[in-house]
Amino acid sequence: MRKTTLFLFPLFLFLLGSNPAFSDSIQKWTDASGQIHYGDQPPPSSARIKQRIEVHSNFDESAYEEAMKRNSALYKEVRQIEKREKSRARAAEKRLDDYLKSIDKKNRELEQSKAKKRQSRELERNRASIKLKRSKPSKAPAEENEPFSLK
Repeated sequence: MRKTTLFLFPLFLFLLGSNPAFSDSIQKWTDASGQIHYGDQPPPSSARIKQRIEVHSNFDESAYEEAMKRNSALYKEVRQIEKREKSRARAAEKRLDDYLKSIDKKNRELEQSKAKKRQSRELERNRASIKLKRSKPSKAPAEENEPFSLK
């Protein structure tokens, strides 16, 4: 919005000074219905309120050129600020991406570590159960089939 205003204001001043309607006078009148009209022609005789507004054009070419230079300089400054801010935003976005990637990497490493610990615990349990099975005396096949008896 500001850039547009900075560009259009000097243009408006130029057009204001070069328009013949603004070089002599402007007529203002109110018609019978109460509506206000402006124009460079004299109002009709039926107008209720008539007013003549004198406008003198004091368009200064050098002031216009100076305003255009300031406008150009401000536009360049705004563009530089925009470039700088875009660069900062890109840098911040890259830092955020790098940070998120590092967190993902740490999470993967943590999951791998947990999986290794789980595998290690399972292996230890399997070894312990194998040792336990080896250490139990096995019953003779005949004893297994005998009915329960008290001796």
